[in-house]
Amino acid sequence: MNAALDRLYADFNAPDSATDPIQIVRRFTRDDDREVVGFIAAALAFGRVMSVLQSIERVLAVMGPEPAAYVRRFDPRRDAPAFAGIVHRWTREADIVALLWVLRQMIDRAGSIEGFFLEGADPSAEDIGDALDSFSTRALALDLKSAYGKVPRRPGVCYFFPRPSAGS
Repeated sequence: MNAALDRLYADFNAPDSATDPIQIVRRFTRDDDREVVGFIAAALAFGRVMSVLQSIERVLAVMGPEPAAYVRRFDPRRDAPAFAGIVHRWTREADIVALLWVLRQMIDRAGSIEGFFLEGADPSAEDIGDALDSFSTRALALDLKSAYGKVPRRPGVCYFFPRPSAGS
């Protein structure tokens, strides 16, 4: 199966495609910036390509030239107003604020998003399904109230953290 996926990747990976959100990630040189921008780009990568690219750019415009540094000092109460009016399909500004707040908590706790993921990974596991479940479950167990005020029954930030055990 890996050989088939590698072939597809080689056939369809256009390194300089202007319509691929990875181009936005590649603008950044620091690994921590790329990690944050890559996660945001992946989180918003649903819908029409031009809409996806515009939404990513709008979020990054607020965050400035050092997205990882922005996330490390992000405070939802102070910084939420800057995201007013940023909507991507059904994702509202509060969901974007909650995403950034969750990313901040991950980085505070584990040093990086990858570090947070690895806290729930079993290196001897046959695949990463359980690690993905753990990552999403632990992410959504972090403080959401600071971002939403009163946490909705099914907060929109849940969309960014799917679980294989729930069919994702």
